[in-house]
Amino acid sequence: MNLSQQAYKVQRQEYVEAAPRQRQVVITRRVTKGEKALWAMAGIMIFAMALLLVANQAKLYIASKDVASLQSKIDEQAKVTQQLKAESDSLSSPERIVRFAEKELGLKLDIENVKVLP
Repeated sequence: MNLSQQAYKVQRQEYVEAAPRQRQVVITRRVTKGEKALWAMAGIMIFAMALLLVANQAKLYIASKDVASLQSKIDEQAKVTQQLKAESDSLSSPERIVRFAEKELGLKLDIENVKVLP
């Protein structure tokens, strides 16, 4: 290859390489004001629903706490009632009444004088 052929080859390569390139068109999609408003409304709605959910859970927790407190008071009162009933039963036993009448009041039990009412 001589010099002129090499020059022609180089010139041709430059010409091929220098061919205009096509630009790539990049399509960008813009978010419209309406879409922004819709997304904002959706976000606000989700936040409001989450807030309501937390508020309801707090109310349920407080109600459950109150129920547990009342249940403990009921259990305590039931114990007191049971103790008072046992004490009432022991105080109203016939043997105790007879002993009290004999010691404190000076009365005596006469079986023949006892009347049974229907």
